[in-house]
Amino acid sequence: MSYVNADGLEVLTAGEQGTAAKRGTSLSSQKKALVMNITGTEVPSSVATPQDHDAFIPAGSYITSASLIVTTAFTSGGSATLTIGTYEQDASVVDADGIDATIAVADLVANKAVACNGAAVGGTATVGAADVYIEAIYGTAAFTAGEAKLVIEYIEP
Repeated sequence: MSYVNADGLEVLTAGEQGTAAKRGTSLSSQKKALVMNITGTEVPSSVATPQDHDAFIPAGSYITSASLIVTTAFTSGGSATLTIGTYEQDASVVDADGIDATIAVADLVANKAVACNGAAVGGTATVGAADVYIEAIYGTAAFTAGEAKLVIEYIEP
């Protein structure tokens, strides 16, 4: 006779068998994530060379999604934009706006999220043959405030 244990799982006893799954199986997620904090006042106007200890997305990985979660509104003395791209460790460009291109300061509002839609996100290609580093740069004007968390989910080969 089966019973439910303290964890809420059904335990089969005395030779009982469970029902075979007919519609596939559940697997633990193979997705990984790169999480990066972005502070508006620290966003440069051009790409800096990544450091040895900076996080990266491994070569051949496929980016499934990317979200920018704004915790403190971004402000600017002008019409600032935020562009997020992929670069090799020597700062050479893989895709300068591959994560998202020119997100307007008006879209960087507190307690909101931006679903990134660059060509490297959810397309048909992987990040390429080299590890890629993620860099954010501003365009038009510098940011004077703002905090966000960038979450990039990917599948590593």
